[in-house]
Amino acid sequence: MRISTNTIFEAGGARIGELQSALSRTQSQIAAGRKILDASDDPIGSARALVITQSEKVNEQFAVNRKTATNVLSVAENVLDNVGTTLHNVKTLVVSAGSGVLTDQDRGYIANELQGNLDQLLGLANSTDGTEAYLFSGFNSTTAPYTKTQGGAQYNGDQGGRFLKVDTSRQIPISDVGSAIFGNIRTSNGQFNIVQGPANTGKVVATTAINVPTVASLTGNNYEVTFDNTGLNFTVTNKTTGVTAVPSTAFVNPHTVTVDGMNITLTNTPSAPGPNDKFTIQPGNQNIFETLTDLINTLRLPASSVSAKLDLGLSLSQANGNLDKSLSNVLLARTNFGISLKELEDLNDAGAGLDVIYKQELSGLQDLDYAKAITELNQNQVILQAAQQSFVKTSTLSLFSYIN
Repeated sequence: MRISTNTIFEAGGARIGELQSALSRTQSQIAAGRKILDASDDPIGSARALVITQSEKVNEQFAVNRKTATNVLSVAENVLDNVGTTLHNVKTLVVSAGSGVLTDQDRGYIANELQGNLDQLLGLANSTDGTEAYLFSGFNSTTAPYTKTQGGAQYNGDQGGRFLKVDTSRQIPISDVGSAIFGNIRTSNGQFNIVQGPANTGKVVATTAINVPTVASLTGNNYEVTFDNTGLNFTVTNKTTGVTAVPSTAFVNPHTVTVDGMNITLTNTPSAPGPNDKFTIQPGNQNIFETLTDLINTLRLPASSVSAKLDLGLSLSQANGNLDKSLSNVLLARTNFGISLKELEDLNDAGAGLDVIYKQELSGLQDLDYAKAITELNQNQVILQAAQQSFVKTSTLSLFSYIN
């Protein structure tokens, strides 16, 4: 079989080219420290590496979310810790106000201190998470949850909760609804709480219901029904504003008057009202700001008569009960935040473990075995040199060389 000179050159050149390409690829792998430079090097390994890389990036984003959630929840938990401290201080003042040796002036001093606590609580309720997002306003995080009013404070947020995804199948609440923490103080099973005056001598019963046609007129304020010293006439006063809602009116059994969206009904059971009998009508569900405002207003009233002292004792007892309920709300919210913080710690540990696994898998797929690669590089260099020398000798062979 005859091999032409052209065939010798083509075959030799092709082989040398292949060896040079292999040598160049090995050099590139060593320089990059990776054995997969292009998807064509290992299609299956390259696809697997892409999937793992994407999972690793998602895990890193979850870690960022968990850090954000931890920061927000830590701020919220610290705020509620301060709220609890303030409420305990208020309880101490309530107990002090019940001392029989205090004068009206002394109780006025306590009322002033309670006013400071009220303002402090309002500021805590309007706390932000450090990024100008309010903690306790629900979804409406750009609006301050509470606005101070004459009767206490009004909730401006909604009932939604903000969540942050911290794992593939877990969302953590990073806020709570302000009305659930600072409100939700049930004073009655119904819509209104009717408190009979402790010094009442008559047998009249007061009931209150919403007047549907004028429901928009509901104020949420406290009202007082007071009979005169004859027990024959009564007035209705908005205790929050001090405005007389119903002037002196002759009592007829039964008697119903409509006041600011409420139907107030007075009924003999069976006897008539007594002189100076009275009833206080309060919302069936209060917030702590309303409780403190009512208490402050009560402490600023003179309590020299027996009837006034009885009213003071009843107000202090109610306030103390409401404070206990408010503290329970705060404790529940702090517990929920603490549970979420503990879960975030566990998820961080799990996420850190996943990160290690992803890096190990990527290393197994992509990282270069330097010992093997250097050995292959040396081998390719020797083969290339041998091929080049062999080609030089082969390319000089001809019939003329034989004749010579």
